[in-house]
Amino acid sequence: MATEGQAPQAPQVPQAPPEAPRSPRPPQSRSVTFRSPDAIAEEFPPHKINRIGRANTKAPFSGLAIEFNAALEYVAVGNNSISGSEKSGPTAETISEHGEHSPGLKPAQMVLKAKDAAKQYLPGQPRIRFSSNRPNVDGDEGTLPGYLRRYHLTPGLDELLPWMRYVFVQTPSYDHVMPLHHQRAHDRKIVVDEEPGLHLVWYYGFIYMKPVPQYFYSSAFWDYLAHADEELYKACLGFMRSYYYLIRFEIDFDMACNEDHKLIPKKEDGKYPTYEEWCEFIEPFSLVGDDHVNRRYHYGELRLTRINRTAFLAKGSLAYFHLLPQWGSYLSHILAPLITAFAVFSVILNSMQVTLAAIEVGSETGHTIPGTGWGSFLDVSLYFPLIIILCIAFVIGAALTGIFFMVLKDLIRGNKIRQKKKNGELNIGRGTHGMIW
Repeated sequence: MATEGQAPQAPQVPQAPPEAPRSPRPPQSRSVTFRSPDAIAEEFPPHKINRIGRANTKAPFSGLAIEFNAALEYVAVGNNSISGSEKSGPTAETISEHGEHSPGLKPAQMVLKAKDAAKQYLPGQPRIRFSSNRPNVDGDEGTLPGYLRRYHLTPGLDELLPWMRYVFVQTPSYDHVMPLHHQRAHDRKIVVDEEPGLHLVWYYGFIYMKPVPQYFYSSAFWDYLAHADEELYKACLGFMRSYYYLIRFEIDFDMACNEDHKLIPKKEDGKYPTYEEWCEFIEPFSLVGDDHVNRRYHYGELRLTRINRTAFLAKGSLAYFHLLPQWGSYLSHILAPLITAFAVFSVILNSMQVTLAAIEVGSETGHTIPGTGWGSFLDVSLYFPLIIILCIAFVIGAALTGIFFMVLKDLIRGNKIRQKKKNGELNIGRGTHGMIW
């Protein structure tokens, strides 16, 4: 109650309790669009997409990431001014990089050559000179294009691969390549061979591998291949892609540098690259797709026995590669399964003979033969030996016929070679080294 002389106080109004803190307003909902992998692939470069752990089939070769041999150069020659009297000819202009005609200039020709004038040859292969006017006894194989096509293309194997799809169901899988150290786990010996058609072809206890040539370390060489020969370019890309799977670990790299194998060459300074340098070098090849390699390297490892049988059925050749070039060794090899089959049939026939003898003795002594169906057994016993005799006769006849045709083929080929030599032709008697003719 207010005292006298003081103003009356207003009644206190009870304050409302403080409001509880409100949660922030939820953001407005947005629609999310899920894009398909194909849509993502269109936005990013092909080599960035790796949906199934493999390179995109359309990814081209992007060039070397690191160069181990800079001894070569790919340069233009012949782009010089010409006189007015020469301007009227068809070579009086050249086409620039942008497709424009430049009158008054000779057409430039891109050539591969060594920077050192004293070493005008292919790195790692001094027999192949860049100068075309040097004489050689190898004919076309002694020139740079001929040598590269001979030792990097696989025409015979490329022709057989489509048949293998139907005959022996060989599924294309370029990454079906075991690393070097795992080859030992399969008890396979690595056999180094420069024949391109034998690279990654295996036969029981060994596998063939073609070593990496030294000139593959040069960026200028790859520029030359890309412009000179598309087929050869694809074959070389596929070959190098296979080494990405052969050398996956440092132990594989050590094996490749081993003196017994020498699968990868030394650098220009005479030293092997380090494992880190090799990984950087080989990575661009791993991104190359199947559209940019030849048919052979759509596949990984191939079994020689299947290739030989496909060559026999599809091409009529005795084999794709003769492991046993001598007739005696070859016949002893193919006779082993035949002798095994004959031994099995011999046991069956002897058993049938014993059974028939027992039936005959039982009939003569009046002994009752248990069971039924012996009449059918007698019928089989009459015809089964005849079938075996016919099979043996067929095998012997087929073997003799095959030998006869092979001898006849060799005689005809020998006569053709002698006739060509008389006509002065060169390099016509060269052996095939067991490869398919």
